[in-house]
Amino acid sequence: MKGPDKNNIPDFQSIMLPLLKLLEDGKPKTLNEVIDALAKYYKLTPQELKIKVPSGQMGLFRNRVGWTRSYLKKAGLIEYPARGVYQITNFGKEYLASNPKELRIKQLKKMPDYKEWTKTFNQENDPIEEKNISTDNETDTPEEILATTVESLRKQLASDVLDKLKDNSFVYFENFVIELLKKMGYGNFREDAGTVTKQTGDDGIDGIISQDRLGLENVYIQAKRFTNSSVGSGDIRNFIGSLAVQGVNKGVFLTTSRFSKSAIATALDSKQQKIILIDGQELANLAIEYNLGVQNQSTIEIKKIDLDYFEE
Repeated sequence: MKGPDKNNIPDFQSIMLPLLKLLEDGKPKTLNEVIDALAKYYKLTPQELKIKVPSGQMGLFRNRVGWTRSYLKKAGLIEYPARGVYQITNFGKEYLASNPKELRIKQLKKMPDYKEWTKTFNQENDPIEEKNISTDNETDTPEEILATTVESLRKQLASDVLDKLKDNSFVYFENFVIELLKKMGYGNFREDAGTVTKQTGDDGIDGIISQDRLGLENVYIQAKRFTNSSVGSGDIRNFIGSLAVQGVNKGVFLTTSRFSKSAIATALDSKQQKIILIDGQELANLAIEYNLGVQNQSTIEIKKIDLDYFEE
């Protein structure tokens, strides 16, 4: 008796256009509603829907739909009005009105929101572009395939972390960066070492970290929760001015976005104040490294031969 065929399950890029058309009516739809509708569209059997990813923790089709919706959101074609709920955006409706015949990463790369995402993550070339995420490249070794997969998963997680930070309030973001710096070992000398100031504003100080037990050496923090634009040189100059007023010579400027070339140059040119810039990509990677807002999903053990054991 023939078992379920994995090859009948479409790759995540092939699902992009059908999923967007499914949301064309503008009504919010839950993940289960999307899964059921797409399964009917592709005529997948109950047995095929039970096929798991190699780790065995999630259905293969569900996993690929998850990757699809993530890329559509990066491009600004869909949004999440609530947890586990998908809805098409006005941009998504406009795109469908152009009667597209195909929608893959190569089309997403032309869209403004996707371009902004690639700039934030310095990712002009997607590591899984134009290939099925579950299909081995004939020229790659298993180690290379694994490394590419891990890189893709990490970048996806970092993107999800930034999305959550952009969706939350400014106050939440300010507290997040304080907590991150404390996890990194800054300000752990005393209970009130990491504090958020009430002077929140474009030119103000958003947080203070004490570097020593008595609070004699402080680092001042500016946190900018930008959703699309970059931090400019004017923002850096205002921060430097705020540090000068406080008589402080160390500052950390963090953003969910990125820094313009002029902003980077302004920070480097500062003689009296030492300014550290942390953009969205580095911020998300630090959160992953220090386990802030993330958790381990699975662990893979890779074993190798013990040559010493087989020595006579």
